Amino acid sequence: MPIHTEKRRRSLWDTLLLVVAGLMIVQGFVAGDPMPVLFGGGVGAFLALTKHTRYELYQDVMVIRFMAPRRIVIPLSELQDVRMVKMPLGGAALLVQRSTGGTLAIMPVDPEGFLARLKARPGADPQSKPEDGDAERPAPRTRPAPRRKL
Repeated sequence: MPIHTEKRRRSLWDTLLLVVAGLMIVQGFVAGDPMPVLFGGGVGAFLALTKHTRYELYQDVMVIRFMAPRRIVIPLSELQDVRMVKMPLGGAALLVQRSTGGTLAIMPVDPEGFLARLKARPGADPQSKPEDGDAERPAPRTRPAPRRKL
């Protein structure tokens, strides 16, 4: 049973892509041309496979569900950093950085509330994920000393 469930925030671009895909399919059927039908179906398949519909937070994992029968399961122990970011055309989002190197942007309806629930979940280590104002800066990178030829 999930601790918290939240839907994805809809954006104007999602609706616009669906309308364009539908118009392409209709145009292809009316004109008798298979290319617009194929392109419209491709846009629809792209949306079904890439657009999140729901985020579920469990005791030890976060599940991201898609329109198609697809989901991503992220163990919470694998989360390296989760922070708020401003998307250029989508508003506020959460940037989820995994310790395995993958980064994922999610757009829950209430990103601040989802982030607070993620940090306040049972078993979370409050020192491992500091608040935004208390964020520690990473150590600056230093260049290795140049090698000398012998």
